[in-house]
Amino acid sequence: MGEQQVTNVYAQALFEAAREAGTLDSTGADLDSFASAMREAKDLTAVLYNPRVGADVKKRIVSDLAAGGDRLFVNGVKLLIDKGHATLLIDFNDRFQKLVKKEQGLIEVEVTSAFELPEEARAKIRKRIEGATSKKVEITETIDEGIIGGLVLRFGDIIVDGSLKSRLEQLRSRLVQANLGSDNSFETAS
Repeated sequence: MGEQQVTNVYAQALFEAAREAGTLDSTGADLDSFASAMREAKDLTAVLYNPRVGADVKKRIVSDLAAGGDRLFVNGVKLLIDKGHATLLIDFNDRFQKLVKKEQGLIEVEVTSAFELPEEARAKIRKRIEGATSKKVEITETIDEGIIGGLVLRFGDIIVDGSLKSRLEQLRSRLVQANLGSDNSFETAS
């Protein structure tokens, strides 16, 4: 089984256990906090990913860091460690969070723009997508000055590219095609 399959299986199992226990929010919050700590504390990640560090040491670290945390979260992380999949912890969290969002009827929309959007623009985007999908929308914003202006929206498998850069490239392509289609002959006046 590949890493993505392993991640999906374990995340699905934790998701179902947390849903059954009614702890989706607390399990998800603790797992997300732990993954954030791993992203920020490179020493923690290095120890948990190190194959020379035994599973018992790694589980003790998790227990110490997660003392008083959600029981299912702690057990899920320890199970990954026991099975030799500690390197999948961040992906495991990402997959779990996606399952929770799907359960809550939430869709993630990534908005890329050349500058930070005002709140009213974000609200308009949110409202339009919610109207089109009948789902609650969570927006993450990325700034990319390279798109010059306009927006690129990404949600699910859908990409809507309304960037000025894209429009300019389309125009350039049309101009090149139009130029190739001409016969380049000019009539001379006699």
